Amino acid sequence: MHSYLEHILESFYAATNWNAENQYSNLTASSRELLDFSLPTGFILNVSALSSPASASSYSVKNLSGIVDGAISYFYCAPNNLLSSSRLSTDDVELTKVLCGYRPVKLPEAPEDPKYREIWLGGKRIDIKNTLLYGKLYLPNNILEAMYIRQLSPTDQIVISAVSDSRLRNGGTMMTQIQKNAGKWCSEFIYSTDEALLGLRGLYNFGFDSKLSESSSQSLLSAGGEIYYGVFNKAAGVSTGLRYATSSAYVSTPMTMTVTLNPIMGQLSATYAVKSTTNTTFASRLDFNAFSYESDLTLGCELWKRSPSNPTAVSEDLLKQPLQSEESLLPSEAVEKGQSERSTIEKDSREDTKTFVDEAVWKARVSTSSPTIKLLWEGRVKAFLFSLGAEIDVRPGQGVKTFGLELQYAS
Repeated sequence: MHSYLEHILESFYAATNWNAENQYSNLTASSRELLDFSLPTGFILNVSALSSPASASSYSVKNLSGIVDGAISYFYCAPNNLLSSSRLSTDDVELTKVLCGYRPVKLPEAPEDPKYREIWLGGKRIDIKNTLLYGKLYLPNNILEAMYIRQLSPTDQIVISAVSDSRLRNGGTMMTQIQKNAGKWCSEFIYSTDEALLGLRGLYNFGFDSKLSESSSQSLLSAGGEIYYGVFNKAAGVSTGLRYATSSAYVSTPMTMTVTLNPIMGQLSATYAVKSTTNTTFASRLDFNAFSYESDLTLGCELWKRSPSNPTAVSEDLLKQPLQSEESLLPSEAVEKGQSERSTIEKDSREDTKTFVDEAVWKARVSTSSPTIKLLWEGRVKAFLFSLGAEIDVRPGQGVKTFGLELQYAS
């Protein structure tokens, strides 16, 4: 289950037309949601509220083996009406947006013209750049984390995140990311105070024309890489990756395939995720190390429970509106034509309004490197979202290793 912070972030990016899936760090997001989902441990209760169009707060309490701790979070967003159209309450939010699952890759789009964000009054610009502030205090450990996001333009964004913890070196760490998302490509420059780490990431989309309003291709091929260097520890790293994805907007079977390589560590990883039906998704990942010859195969799946909703009644106003050219027809012809048109309207209305409601999702994950099975059941009960998970050891004499329940409420 996504946290309230992750839901706020997705809503912020959706309102500002920022495609986070175009970043190299999210290259394997589709399979990662299916294979690396986390299980709740103990009992967790999260209560959140959008107190005003510009601010929100969240409170969480966790009980694990008799030890109780919690956290307090605050959010601020500018302009004030940026999140007003977002569905953030748990009794109204789409479950596919908050429950971790298969994420179809969003096709890149040409960036918005900056002049459309300008607001002038009396010859002066009064528009405010899109900004998001976040702070969270963990109790009773007194750990503080914060994040600041500011979009300088439709293609440029700066993200600053920090953690204050006495157990860390120098009492905390801070990381700055400067991102440029041009649609056809995306780049990120990273600096972290931890080991004075410098990093550069990039992703390039083949076959995408930035002059078009949207991609006309039925699939997307992306390639990218990252390189980083720690000034203090004199350590370097590099990785590269390739992703091929099809979108459900064009084909009946959306899928995502990725291959990533870390040549320094000799690590190769290949993933495949496919939405076989509207209710089921399967994913697999093969990890192989060229130096140690160790390998690992991970399999995961999700099964959604959906029920048909009641079709919306045909609008009486639509049925009673006058038919064109009735005056030019004979009375018998007008009646026959009217009955035919109304029958067609009712049929089209029933077909268009037939929808399904998401109720819950089952998830399972197994791996050859671990003798355990992870099971997760997530859904909605009244105005609460719930996440019930367990990790079971299949070896003789073993049993349930971890078990937990998480409840989330937001208004």
